[in-house]
Amino acid sequence: MSATEPAGFAGKRRTLALAAGVAALDLWSKAAVFARLAPGERLDLVGDWLAFHEVMNRGIMWGKFPEYSPLVRVLRIVAVIVVVAMIRSTSASARLVHLALGLVLGGAVGNIYDGFVHAGVRDFIEVDLGVRHFDPFPIFNVADSAICVGVGLLALGMLRGSDPEEQTAAG
Repeated sequence: MSATEPAGFAGKRRTLALAAGVAALDLWSKAAVFARLAPGERLDLVGDWLAFHEVMNRGIMWGKFPEYSPLVRVLRIVAVIVVVAMIRSTSASARLVHLALGLVLGGAVGNIYDGFVHAGVRDFIEVDLGVRHFDPFPIFNVADSAICVGVGLLALGMLRGSDPEEQTAAG
């Protein structure tokens, strides 16, 4: 089997290590902030535009539709299974794809943990740049950030329209 052929998890330790690191950072940061702040409390970090603000998100996104919380737990697990399957089926040489999938997987694991252990996702990062319609931006966490960056990298790769393996071979 050549280095460019999909081979299960062979050559994908970095992807799995990244996912584990993201999940660990997410869970550690949530535990640290939630141990320091009372429910709903805000701690300004940089002026009034960056703060820690403890919020328990029992809904889908930014607290919307909390009545679907049990369904969301199942859908998150299905999403992780899909991401793991994508990692297994993607060539180890597709570095950008593996970076993106590692971020998504790590973030998803952190939020899955919260959903089962805390019956909701612990959010705490508040950014308020005074931008219309995002004033303030919805409160989020490290997992949410990793998922968004990972999905953005996947989208960027798709928009570029080239196969990562072709780039590796050409480079």
